[in-house]
Amino acid sequence: MNLLPNPEQVQILDAARSFLSAEAPVERLRPQHGQIGNHDARLWPELAELGFLGLGLAEAHGGVGLGLPEEILLYRELGRQLISPAILGLTLAALLAARSDDPALLNAIVSGEARIGLATPRGAVTLGPVSSGAFHLIEAREAAWAVAWTDDGAALFRTEDFGAAEDILCMDSHLTLERGRLEACEPAIWISAADGDLPRRAQVLIAAYATGLAEAARDMAADYAKIRQQFGKPIGSFQAVKHRCADMAILAEVAWCQTVFAAVMVQNGGPKATYHAGAAKLLATDAALKNAAQNIQVHGAFGFTADSDAHLYLKRAHVMDFLGGDLRSQKAALIGLAAAL
Repeated sequence: MNLLPNPEQVQILDAARSFLSAEAPVERLRPQHGQIGNHDARLWPELAELGFLGLGLAEAHGGVGLGLPEEILLYRELGRQLISPAILGLTLAALLAARSDDPALLNAIVSGEARIGLATPRGAVTLGPVSSGAFHLIEAREAAWAVAWTDDGAALFRTEDFGAAEDILCMDSHLTLERGRLEACEPAIWISAADGDLPRRAQVLIAAYATGLAEAARDMAADYAKIRQQFGKPIGSFQAVKHRCADMAILAEVAWCQTVFAAVMVQNGGPKATYHAGAAKLLATDAALKNAAQNIQVHGAFGFTADSDAHLYLKRAHVMDFLGGDLRSQKAALIGLAAAL
């Protein structure tokens, strides 16, 4: 199995990296630009023009007609630049809308006009033709729709379906967070896991985003270790710092290898696709959390200040871990899947 990107995929990667570096530098999230909220939604129409919002959507539905292996290349760069995770809502909502009889909604999503939030369960919920339960709503305050998914399937709801949502403070202050509840609600669009692979696609896309976080934190630590000096030498020459950076590199590489393999398995409908998608999400979010924490340690006292970008990666890593189940729940799910193999 060849897991290296082909020339077409390299072009997608280069285009995404070039656009995001120019239009969404991490500096946009620094304190002088405001630590509450973000303006990443302004990028959606431009990403749509580049074809990124419909990358994995069939051409018949206005997409590019590629697949999950191409989408993870994009999501890796989205993670590096700390793009709002609301982009995941757009990707999943487009796939849901393509299964419905609402071309206007599909066009609004693919063109970047629609705002889609994320709804992640708070405890046990029922998700299906009739849904109920408590949810956290991420980046849904100004959105008309929210996407929710569990192992049973994925659904698109109107944000008003969650009742009078309560604003709460998010760990990542650049994101909005609310508590809402569904009461015997019929989703606008529902696709069961048996009829589509959206839950697994969501896991792999989160894994790709988290891998981008892990790689960015690794690079930030290594770059700082080259210029920060102690005792007349760069701190990167000291074994303690050198080993930290090496461990960060290994974690990021393992996360990316598993994510690429999982993307191919899910795309091709492999018999163990569910297991590998879960493993990718677990390894990638673990790498993102550990690398972000180690990056702060390498930066020393400065890494704990708001003037450093290091804290941004740790906060976003916690949010991505939270989506679709945290590390503990992912480990429990993988144990169950492994026992059934």
